[in-house]
Amino acid sequence: MSPNMYWIVMYIITAVVMLFQLRTLLQSSGADYYHPFSQAVTKLTNPLVNVPVWRNVRAGHFWLAGFIVALVVALVAWLVIGLLMLQIPIFFSLLGGVFLFTKSLGYLIICLLLAQALCSWLPATREWSFLFAQTTAPITAPVQRLIPPIGMIDISLMVVLIAIYALNSLIYKLFSVLSYDLMMLWRIV
Repeated sequence: MSPNMYWIVMYIITAVVMLFQLRTLLQSSGADYYHPFSQAVTKLTNPLVNVPVWRNVRAGHFWLAGFIVALVVALVAWLVIGLLMLQIPIFFSLLGGVFLFTKSLGYLIICLLLAQALCSWLPATREWSFLFAQTTAPITAPVQRLIPPIGMIDISLMVVLIAIYALNSLIYKLFSVLSYDLMMLWRIV
């Protein structure tokens, strides 16, 4: 498989994983169910999320079915990619699936926060900004309690973004100290 084809496959897998993670965030945050975007995500993910085995799995107020499906998709995809294409040991293939799940959740949160910030500046996109704010509220609310908005400026989005980037960098540096293989796996996922 050519390197370009590998990256195309990885982008598609990451998009599917992020779709199921988005379903979990929308469902758990109580975002507007009747918004067309929420409806589209729900209809795309319903066949796999509504499997009776994990449909009602929750941790407090947080619905986990979408996360379970996203993790299964990431693990299966990385087992196929790792064992057949990259020919790496099964442990690293499974670890690649966990890394893909973790990094795609970070990317999803970053995209939602940036979309929320951009939509809040344009009057015609207020309903989108409200939907993104509802979706990211469980993540930004603890920061807003520590650092309340300053006038009309809410810096909690920036704090969460910086925290995600710092966490990614910290994990990368930790893996570079522990093992070159872990560092490379974190990097290519």
